[in-house]
Amino acid sequence: MKLLQYFLAIPLFVVAAWAIYGAESADGISFLLWPQEKATISWNTKLVLFVFLLYGYICGRIGAWFAYAPTRKALRQQKKANRALEKEQSELNKTVSGLKQNVSALQEQAKAAETASDNTQNKGILARIKQKFAASKKA
Repeated sequence: MKLLQYFLAIPLFVVAAWAIYGAESADGISFLLWPQEKATISWNTKLVLFVFLLYGYICGRIGAWFAYAPTRKALRQQKKANRALEKEQSELNKTVSGLKQNVSALQEQAKAAETASDNTQNKGILARIKQKFAASKKA
């Protein structure tokens, strides 16, 4: 967008400079100072046109800067909110990774407990079989 703005401004300045340079002036522009009737200021026409052109450009840039102020404020607020959300997301990522580690540790504990309970059940069954075998030998 900035490039398009320059593509429009540069030809405008070239045309304005050409018009100022090509302006025909015999004596220039005379300004009469009102309270003193004989006091006058004479300026070259080209200089007056250039000053008005420069004044218009500066006023337009200042007006655009003020018009863009709400957008700049909203952009700053969005950047601030974005930083806060990124910080919250990183904290949540740390929490999630910790929870995943806890889940995997709990799954390993559950498998170990299941294996241990299977072993104790097998030992209990083996002990009953031995008892029955010993009882059948005595009888």
